[in-house]
Amino acid sequence: MKHLSRTFLAAVLAAVTSSALAVGSVKDIVLERVSAPAISQPGDVMAVSVLQESVDGALTARGTNALFRTGDRFRVKLLASRDAKVSFYNTNPKGVMNPKPIWQGDVQAGQETISSRLALTGTSGVDLLHIVMEPSKQRQVVIWLESWLLSIKDSAGVNKDIQVDVQNTPNATYLLNATGQGLVSTMQIVHNAR
Repeated sequence: MKHLSRTFLAAVLAAVTSSALAVGSVKDIVLERVSAPAISQPGDVMAVSVLQESVDGALTARGTNALFRTGDRFRVKLLASRDAKVSFYNTNPKGVMNPKPIWQGDVQAGQETISSRLALTGTSGVDLLHIVMEPSKQRQVVIWLESWLLSIKDSAGVNKDIQVDVQNTPNATYLLNATGQGLVSTMQIVHNAR
């Protein structure tokens, strides 16, 4: 009986998520939920903007899908639907992920959080910066993050265990995980050989 109940609930959740996505874009859903976080809704949502800093100190908002280069200075602006810990992890051009976050902070539901200034330098290749909204009930975050990244990689971009809807705009990336298992968005920083 429990199996039927879980299957039924999963089907209802999938139908609700599908109809919600049909009504509005991921961006619309995320903005609605972060503007009214007191209304309890299932799932995790987050808006992420990379505030790229120019030489004169001006900040330009970009989505996490934008291409960044060696020495770019930036901050990350986060807006989430629930209180959460957010961490940034780095995978170097050799494909090795550092288990220690390069930045950590706490976000409050519906309130903007901006990281300290970051700049990645490195040898030739591509650095990956993983922006992680940790799941609410997870103790081994690095293990969770690695399994998330491996499951996406192994299934050619289709993750069967964790379904995340993503919408990128020129100014931000919007993330929705209807099952509430946390969120990950990855930036690419390209390093040229010198």
